Amino acid sequence: LGADEASSSLSHGEIQALLSESAYDPTVCPKLEAYVRAQVSAVASTLVASESPDVQYCFDANRTLIKLYQFFPHLEGELGMTITALAAFLALLQFPETDFMALACLIPERVQSMEPCATLVRCAELLESCHFSEFWPEFRKLGIPEYGAREGETVVSEDRRLLSNAVNGSTASSRIRTNMINMLARTYRSAPLAVILAALDLKDADALKEFGSEVMVSEEGSENETPIVENIEGDLVTFAASEENMKRVGSAYKEGVSYDDVASMMFKTTLRGQ
Repeated sequence: LGADEASSSLSHGEIQALLSESAYDPTVCPKLEAYVRAQVSAVASTLVASESPDVQYCFDANRTLIKLYQFFPHLEGELGMTITALAAFLALLQFPETDFMALACLIPERVQSMEPCATLVRCAELLESCHFSEFWPEFRKLGIPEYGAREGETVVSEDRRLLSNAVNGSTASSRIRTNMINMLARTYRSAPLAVILAALDLKDADALKEFGSEVMVSEEGSENETPIVENIEGDLVTFAASEENMKRVGSAYKEGVSYDDVASMMFKTTLRGQ
């Protein structure tokens, strides 16, 4: 599927040229829709970006398509709503970048309230609020092609199956998990093992060690890279030291940032807001 979609769509360079010449021409919708499918197909396949340079994530192209749906509602229809979900899925994978938020501003509420967009919106909210452990069960729902089928709908569309294939593939989960662990490592020098495993949807310490050894970080001003997980000892995970998670010398902060301190502060803030 990935190869077929890629071969039938324009290349990344051709899409860029199209945007510069005909961004507000409704006749380009089919080409932009095909490129959205090609991007999701690339995520669903085992190819890495360097192996498929003609199909790269392009927020501008996806946003232009959603804008055209706004300007010309008759172009969207049932098919367009699923294409919108595919574009939203691609934006979700860019977290913690704000692509999803920027795209969601252009998606009508009626579309956001329907599946699979509704679940994608919920996933984005959970990521933005750092409720990582709650994110994964919601995300896995999207891997069921029949999930959210409308009453009387008996045939699953190819676009809906494409989304499920991308969700069930290793690329999407790995990309989100990598972004999550980078955020956790920038925030905490150390954290409880159980919390990190739940946040990353990993089975045990061995799985975390394996995954952590593949995510490399480098200190500012240094070319040397080191695994993001420095050590797992007992029930505690220690992340590689960085400027963000270490104590600030010469400032009012005398200690490194601990998970318990931040969690307690967030809990108190939540209580005050209720």
